[in-house]
Amino acid sequence: MNSQDNENIEKGMNEVEKNLQLFAFIREKLKLKPGSYFGFYDTRGFAVLNFFNSVTNTNRTLKVSKNAQVLIDTQQYYSVHQYHTKKDMLFFSEFIEEKDGLTITKHGVLDENFKVLLPALYNSLRDKTKESYEVSINNYYGILNSEFEIIIPLKYREIEYDKNLQVYKAREQINKKDQSIYHIFNPKGTLLKTLHYGLVTFTSRFLCYNVYDTQMPYDAYIEDYDMIGGQGLLDQNFTTLVPPIYDLIFQGKTSIIVYEERDAVTAHDYESEEAKYAEVYYTLDGGKYGVFDYQKNLIIPFSYNWIEHTFHEEFLLINPDGLLYFYQGEQEDGGWYVKQGSWGLINTKNEIIVEPVYKFKNSYENKIIFYNKQAADGGILDLENAVTIQF
Repeated sequence: MNSQDNENIEKGMNEVEKNLQLFAFIREKLKLKPGSYFGFYDTRGFAVLNFFNSVTNTNRTLKVSKNAQVLIDTQQYYSVHQYHTKKDMLFFSEFIEEKDGLTITKHGVLDENFKVLLPALYNSLRDKTKESYEVSINNYYGILNSEFEIIIPLKYREIEYDKNLQVYKAREQINKKDQSIYHIFNPKGTLLKTLHYGLVTFTSRFLCYNVYDTQMPYDAYIEDYDMIGGQGLLDQNFTTLVPPIYDLIFQGKTSIIVYEERDAVTAHDYESEEAKYAEVYYTLDGGKYGVFDYQKNLIIPFSYNWIEHTFHEEFLLINPDGLLYFYQGEQEDGGWYVKQGSWGLINTKNEIIVEPVYKFKNSYENKIIFYNKQAADGGILDLENAVTIQF
């Protein structure tokens, strides 16, 4: 956690404390019981209090100044509320009906005087970005701009925004079997690309899209370590960096490691040292790793059982004959590892820097040490014969 994070936390705590004091003052002045209302502070300088009556299914809303003066007292709205990213906007709902035990409401936007800016037209309405709103009717979603104009039509089953790529990803369901296509829009609602894949997700660290073949269901939740066929990668301009035919993808700054499962065989050696504390453990024997660059070139052929990025992007750790295994401890995320085999080092031109003849390696930010004899505590016993590569 850096100084900026600490500053933001302190600022947030101070804001919460300030609001608590304000509402304590308002509650005392208006003689309100704690828990009799829900309210919030608007950054334009006033508080809003809602008093919901569950017997009559009605709501009374007050706009109150910092001095506890009631500026507006109305029962016109079913609720008036805020969202976290817009502390100077008032959203409201109107009661429509009770259906199958559920309360049906529609939503709109008010100005600071409780006048309607956007009528209650939508089943849902929330802020999507600082400049946009996501709305829905009958579970079809669209996007409004800051002027409440529709810039992405309400025809999509879900819409996601990525602040790094600065695009909306809208999923369109194309048949009753839940097959989907994806439409990518810029912040103004201009269509940039339509992607015909089973699933499209944003990568977490790089300006890319993970894509999966059409057999992948749209609602699949995929972790980075999931061994799933049909994975590929597009860059921010929708150029195919890695075709969607691989099983694992690991991105580095200048290279992309991919795994091809082929006819790999799984096994469960629960007596092995690696399986001792595992909640999930199995080995996978038969697949190969290769490496692409960001110019779509296969720079390292699929000839290694393991390839791993180092702290220096030019160099890659290899283990040509090790055994791949998956390990997940109790209440831990899972991950892929390799055991046995021999360790070595190559560069991104596939030139051997360290021959893969070493049983062990220790990786550091500025160096890697290769050696053959290790103590029980992980110490190096043959340091005089070890090879150290400095970055």
